[in-house]
Amino acid sequence: MKKLLALAIVAVLALTLATAVAEEITLNVWSFTNEFQGMIEKYYAPSHPEIKFNFTIYPTDGGEYTSHVDTLMAADATSADAPDIFTLEAAFVKKYTNSDWTADLTTIGFTEEDFAVALPAMREIGQDTRTGVQKGLSWQSTPGSLMYRADLAEKYLGVTTPEEMAEKVADWDTFLETAEELKEASNGACKMFVSPGDVYNAYKYNRENGWVVDNKLVIDDALLDELDLLKTSYEEDLDAKGAAWTETWFAGMNGTNEVMCYLLPTWGLHYTLKPNCVPGADGSMSDDELKALSDANNGTFGLWRMTNPPVGYSWGGTWVGVNAAKAAAADDAKKAAIKDVINFFTLDDDFLYTYAKDSGDFVGSKAVVDKIVAEGGTPNPFLGGQDHYGMFAEAAVIASGKTWTEYDETMDSLWNDEVTLPYIRGEKSLDDALAGFKAAVSARFAGIEVE
Repeated sequence: MKKLLALAIVAVLALTLATAVAEEITLNVWSFTNEFQGMIEKYYAPSHPEIKFNFTIYPTDGGEYTSHVDTLMAADATSADAPDIFTLEAAFVKKYTNSDWTADLTTIGFTEEDFAVALPAMREIGQDTRTGVQKGLSWQSTPGSLMYRADLAEKYLGVTTPEEMAEKVADWDTFLETAEELKEASNGACKMFVSPGDVYNAYKYNRENGWVVDNKLVIDDALLDELDLLKTSYEEDLDAKGAAWTETWFAGMNGTNEVMCYLLPTWGLHYTLKPNCVPGADGSMSDDELKALSDANNGTFGLWRMTNPPVGYSWGGTWVGVNAAKAAAADDAKKAAIKDVINFFTLDDDFLYTYAKDSGDFVGSKAVVDKIVAEGGTPNPFLGGQDHYGMFAEAAVIASGKTWTEYDETMDSLWNDEVTLPYIRGEKSLDDALAGFKAAVSARFAGIEVE
């Protein structure tokens, strides 16, 4: 009897194991950084052993990520190597959500009611502009702020609070006046900002129209206003004449050069400004370790504050989309798994609350944001104890994604190269710069009407 019982137990275990193996689901996840992989491995995979994740990561440098996505999707979107889930950066999210390569998320089980928890701007950006259907969702929101050196503001401007600094940058005219005041007070040693890219997103976000409307190129007046500010700043030596993501840009963050402010979004605080507050810093350092290194090397930890920028804006973000071809070919179990992964990371308030507390990242659920602010926010030692969550919460509700188009990544680059830089440097007149931009657009996009 015991032998029969033992054999029966072995048989049941073998059947259970075979069933588990048979039901294992494999999901290919493509991304342009290891951020989403780390989140899956930490928060989701341990409690979902039935799902095997294959991660593929390509950098965005030189368009490598989008090149690989485009090549594989065009060749065979249902191949074994093709992504089931892939992440989309702000620069090219509309390229994919406005295409047939991304799935309408309702086809894998989402409902319109599910999407209601997402902050409006991030939800809008993840929609297919052609149809209005939801193609992508994000776990974060990326409202922008103005981050400034409190010690320099007091030294040169007599400013002692974020509220006083907000008055100094209340609009772009006032921003420019403050830059002039700063130049005079510091004898030109302290610059108001570093690069044209520091203000571009704020202006771009406040256009009335995107780059293309009814297949016609549109150059919004907001971009011409930006050129006026940049031209004045360049000629009067109010900025550092640098470029984002270069040594000059980071030198203002770590105190090597005196720079008053950076217009940065949520991720700019945690992953750009803070890790670069002192030469030799490591992004994995704790606050105590980073502060000690900063104190020992004349860094800027604890010297930064946040205030309201001249206009509300957003910058960046990561959306999660689904390969439409793979989703269409998937069985019900795989569709359910894909939905569960995306739902967990982008719409599940319990996860988003935990993740916000763990990382300090600003999440895309208004309910979670309101809860954290009501609890006292997130006092941040890097900001001298200031609550960054409360500041970003104010900025998040005024951002809008309605002017985003699938042409943004290329158009932004052409505008910078053909208009912004040659014009502000005096290499071209405005008319010549605009003519060069229009010619470049015509050459790049045959279907866009250029007047």
